[in-house]
Amino acid sequence: MISMLETEHVAASPECVWAFFTEMESHYLDWHREHLAWRDLKGKLTTPGGVSFGDEFLGWLRLSGLYITEEAEEPRFFSYRIGFPYSLVRSGGWFRIDPAPDGGCDVTAETHLGYRTPVVGNLVDRVLRAVVPIDDIRRHMREEGESLARLVVE
Repeated sequence: MISMLETEHVAASPECVWAFFTEMESHYLDWHREHLAWRDLKGKLTTPGGVSFGDEFLGWLRLSGLYITEEAEEPRFFSYRIGFPYSLVRSGGWFRIDPAPDGGCDVTAETHLGYRTPVVGNLVDRVLRAVVPIDDIRRHMREEGESLARLVVE
């Protein structure tokens, strides 16, 4: 399995960051220059069972599909998976919002794809690393964190 993590300090409370993700439809285009569209179809990104449509570029790769929220613990954590065809390589991720001593919070984003099984997982990971722009995904995640820190203020 390929897993990428990025953490950014945000000078706002976990509740403010949670509100940003809850109202993603209002903020998506401002969040990153490679974002193209976001629509909440059922519930919200921070609601278990929520379904949203997202469209963005990750370098040359266009990621356009459904984001299905699996778990959510307001205002600290939510996880999602990405629907077909990205579900074929188990694409998904999560956001964790940890309070910081200064009154702000640390927001950690994780994105993953691939399989955990030893033999098949290693083979699939090797193929994915050859065809998926991993460095562009890491850059995109880092830029989203930096932008989140600028956009979410109390």
